Amino acid sequence: MTGHKADDYTHSAVVDTVIAPRDFDSFRLSAGQVLRFVDSEGQQCADLIALDPDDLTSRLSPTMSVSRNGRLYLGVGDQLVDDDGEPMLTIIADTVEHHDILCGSCSPGLNRVRHGGRGAGKRTCHVNFAEALRPYGVPAEDVPYSFNIFMNYPVSQDGSMEYATCRSSAGDHIDFRAERDLLVVVSNCPQELTPLNGFTPSSSQVIVFAAAGGNA
Repeated sequence: MTGHKADDYTHSAVVDTVIAPRDFDSFRLSAGQVLRFVDSEGQQCADLIALDPDDLTSRLSPTMSVSRNGRLYLGVGDQLVDDDGEPMLTIIADTVEHHDILCGSCSPGLNRVRHGGRGAGKRTCHVNFAEALRPYGVPAEDVPYSFNIFMNYPVSQDGSMEYATCRSSAGDHIDFRAERDLLVVVSNCPQELTPLNGFTPSSSQVIVFAAAGGNA
């Protein structure tokens, strides 16, 4: 296992759930709570979006996050921010230190353009996000761009990019501390037409730890 290892959190978990292959889940986080994403079986990435539950127009901005942190590959100590540059999540532990913040989410349109008929009817992260946000009145066209956990989408010196298999192994994880109250959605990436998930999406785990001091 490479990279920064997570602290030994002594506060208790308030959520501990498994996300099935190709599925998604949403979580309401209070300021100070920690969300941990675990790759249960290896070579599985996930897309993550975050919104302010009191103002759904305030959402995670990958482009602003790159600008604020000054680099493409975010790791421990870096923050995911909203369109105004205000912090939403801070990465506080990371055993892989290789994620994507450029390519957004797989979608039916992207599958069709890239894979033709093979992409028809395939589950995608954008569809997962649209379903998760529908109860909040957020239309599919307003689904924000994502931070892509463990996604291996290397950028070459000449600027070219190509999907590669995730570098994560079973048990690898990344921890995010909520800097304010948030609605977070995690899509366990369904992509099976590229090597990202080893062509076989698998399950993952999400744990939410109480804020420091024990507040759930």
